[in-house]
Amino acid sequence: MSVIPVFAQSPPTSPERSWHSPAERQIADDAKRVRQPAFRIESDKTYSLGELIDLAEAHNPETRVVWENARAQASALGIARSELYPTLAAVALAAVNREQVPLANRFFRQTLPAFEATLDLNYTIFDFGARRGRIDAASAQLLAANFGFNDVHRTIIFRFSRATIAC
Repeated sequence: MSVIPVFAQSPPTSPERSWHSPAERQIADDAKRVRQPAFRIESDKTYSLGELIDLAEAHNPETRVVWENARAQASALGIARSELYPTLAAVALAAVNREQVPLANRFFRQTLPAFEATLDLNYTIFDFGARRGRIDAASAQLLAANFGFNDVHRTIIFRFSRATIAC
């Protein structure tokens, strides 16, 4: 009799190698696809300070993190603003009922189609300032994320400028 482990963990292939779950391997594979290729600096080209700073910012992981944070905060502001608009939900249901109907000494098949459609419109008129408060809070968080983004740019420019002057 053979047993197939459905949700069991398998041991590592050797004691020298650590075990990684399928989820960990999936994350590692996804990270390989997201990585940006290493940038090349042409040795025969003379770069200006602005071009070098642009290269440093484009390939700095800190810049990418704060950029994604700022984008997430902008999306949160959009979600908060979406509360100002009405919502419309549409539902459509279809079914077919088949039954055997006895008539005299025989049964006859009866097929009855059914269709139902529903629209639901919701709009909040009075919320006593709750939506405006959530929008203002999301706007302030976006402003803070933008300041953080600008601060990382300033820090990278300062570090890079100081490093190039020292060389």
